[in-house]
Amino acid sequence: MKKLSLLFMLFGITTMTFLSSCGDSTNAGEDAPLLTVTPSESGNVVEGTVVTVEVSAGQNPTSKKDLKTLTVATPGTDTTITINAPTYSVTFNVTAPQEGQSDTYTFTLTDKADVSTTKSFTLTGTSSSTGTNFGAEISGAFFHIGGTEKGAYDLVAETQLAASANDANKDMLNSDIAGDPFSGSWKTGTGNGTRYVKANSFDYANGTVEDATTYYNSGANILSQAQNPQAGDIFIAKLRGGNDYALIKVVSIDPNDNTCGCGNKGKITFSFKKSN
Repeated sequence: MKKLSLLFMLFGITTMTFLSSCGDSTNAGEDAPLLTVTPSESGNVVEGTVVTVEVSAGQNPTSKKDLKTLTVATPGTDTTITINAPTYSVTFNVTAPQEGQSDTYTFTLTDKADVSTTKSFTLTGTSSSTGTNFGAEISGAFFHIGGTEKGAYDLVAETQLAASANDANKDMLNSDIAGDPFSGSWKTGTGNGTRYVKANSFDYANGTVEDATTYYNSGANILSQAQNPQAGDIFIAKLRGGNDYALIKVVSIDPNDNTCGCGNKGKITFSFKKSN
């Protein structure tokens, strides 16, 4: 990818990476030579995608100075092409880098009066797989465990559970104590097996099942409880020791909700999507 000098001498067939424009700059105003660098695609692209790049250079119609050099700066390497002509053009191929990697390439055209024009581009590789989408979004909620409303939630059956229900089905069980203010904290029921990682940086709207699986297994702190969650917090749940996942986003925590009409007030509302 970095061997540009030899490949440009062979009229520019090479492998480099760039795409999304970082902005164009001209350092000599109206007297600068003309430079256009045009990729066949722009923005993020799938890793390994081949993109055609056209470079066109010409003397400024006002100064009418012939072109001197075209310098291409790549990560760790600069390649300078001697032109000595009024115009110059070349077409070559570039390859998108691996997912998550970015490379910046800067083209500097200089004329015989040492006046220059610079263009820069950056390409960022994205995943070659679109992945598996989570299912439809579902709304969930539970209440203060010390009140008369249901204080637990079953993510598998997608329903609220009472304190008297089977602990193994309680993926989210309010852990507040009767008489204490409602914090929305939860734990898993005895023998339930569901575990969580907090994932506020995860893309709740667009993240795939594969993305969530990778995040869960990436070394994040695996939890059997969530202490003092806040609106907007995101959790990835691995359900009951199996291979299914749920993606949870806390919508609101209302310690003053009095649906129960009792002393132990409070309600947490959340949305979630599942892989199964």
